[in-house]
Amino acid sequence: MSFEITMNSPIGPLQLASDGVALTQLSLSTHALRENSCALLEEAKRQINGYFQGQLRQFDLPLKPHGTLFQQQVWRQLQQIKFGETSSYGEIANRIHNPKAVRAVGMANRSNPIALIIPCHRIIGANRKLVGYAGGISIKKWLLEHEGGWP
Repeated sequence: MSFEITMNSPIGPLQLASDGVALTQLSLSTHALRENSCALLEEAKRQINGYFQGQLRQFDLPLKPHGTLFQQQVWRQLQQIKFGETSSYGEIANRIHNPKAVRAVGMANRSNPIALIIPCHRIIGANRKLVGYAGGISIKKWLLEHEGGWP
C-alpha cells in the first residue's frame, strides 16, 4: 500500500510518500495530493518540522529510495554529510572509490528521491560555490544557511 501527504514548510510545500514501512519520497510539491497518511509519515512530518524549527539535526527514519546500485551508493555517502557541513561531487566520487565518476555522482545527486533527509543540498562545487539544486539555488542557500553551513 502507498501513503502520501503534503506538508507546508519554510521552503514551500513538501510531498512525502511511504510504503508504510519506509519513506520512499520527499520532494518539493507543485500540486496537491490525495492525503493518505500513516504513522511513519506523521513521524516524518514531526521530524521535518523539528528540523525547520532548529530542534533536530539528524533524522531517524527508515528510508527506501528507489534507484540503481550506483545511485544507492552515492545516496549512502550523502547521508554521511553531517548537519552544517558540505561536500563536493568530487569528494563523493572519491568516497565511493570511483574518482572519475564526478558527473555520474552529480546525476545521482539530482535523482535523489528523498531530498532534505538524504541531504543533496549539502553538495557544493569543488570551487566552494553553490551549484545546481532541483529546488533552486535560493532554496539550497536557505537550507545551508539554516544549518550554519554557508558561507
